Amino acid sequence: MQARHNLGSIEFESGNIQRAKKHMIIAARAGKEDSLACIKNGFRRGFVTKDEYANTLRAYHESERQNEMKSEEREMAAQVCRVATQEGLLER
Repeated sequence: MQARHNLGSIEFESGNIQRAKKHMIIAARAGKEDSLACIKNGFRRGFVTKDEYANTLRAYHESERQNEMKSEEREMAAQVCRVATQEGLLER
């Protein structure tokens, strides 16, 4: 998502506000915190509507929640494999 954020920055610097906004929204919805900050700033400056900001913020938080769940699930699976290996239930 860094690439999307970078594209948004380039478009913004070139004066293509709508294109920049689209790139930043996509990156923010995927969990890119810097892009969310840009969307927030755009909302404050009037480039981003209240609905766009609210929807992006919701998607960002959902993405963060999904990432947390995935990490917990991975850790649990790794722990189960370690125990099973130690107990001789799994081969290395």
